[in-house]
Amino acid sequence: MASTESALLSTRADEARQDGGWRRIGDSDAYQAVIRLAVILWALLLARSYWHGIEEALTNARGAVGVLGAAQFFAKTCLLAYFLLVAGIALTRPRPISRAEGLGPRIIALLGTNLVYGVGFLPARQDLGAAWLLLSAALLFIGNAFTIAVLLRLGRSFSIMPEARKLVTWGPYAVIRHPLYLAEQTAMLGVFIQFASLPAAALFAAQFLCQFRRMLNEEAVLERAFPDYAAYKARTARLVPGIW
Repeated sequence: MASTESALLSTRADEARQDGGWRRIGDSDAYQAVIRLAVILWALLLARSYWHGIEEALTNARGAVGVLGAAQFFAKTCLLAYFLLVAGIALTRPRPISRAEGLGPRIIALLGTNLVYGVGFLPARQDLGAAWLLLSAALLFIGNAFTIAVLLRLGRSFSIMPEARKLVTWGPYAVIRHPLYLAEQTAMLGVFIQFASLPAAALFAAQFLCQFRRMLNEEAVLERAFPDYAAYKARTARLVPGIW
């Protein structure tokens, strides 16, 4: 019995030391500078790729452009604007007042953000009818346009990692707690239609599970940082208004 209690106390002490180590790292100016630079470079790299995609689409355009082609063009334009906004926000945002501890929440955030790019290794569907193409186009346009609108509302409170800077409860945040994820998943559904297959379904399911865990991590951080968050959480849906 004594040995069990001793082992438990030792485990708790190890966890406390690890949490303290992460806290010291996270509070350091060097860590903040590295994260800021990494986010800016990541956003600019993706913005550059979408800019090349827009240039290529304009160069290859001949005659009338189909509905899907037009939607993809506007979706890429929205994503270009999104990543430029992310770079600008990362450059000017203040230090967080609270953040998730440990490596796990950071890995989940990175996976939730980047897993979707694995779709580039999958074959696109060549047998989609006009109705499916139109639905894909609509979801791409709506999701990416809404992403820009939400990011502008969130402003310098935006973060890829689970961090707290300011509690935003107006605009779309007055209805649901994670409108940015709703916008992104709407666009992801439009992408999935074009690659619909079992591997694509597995990829998108894994991405959504990471995003769900990411939501929980962010809510835990915000609840610790802001006393008003519990009341805000009680009166809003997580992702789908009036449902969940």
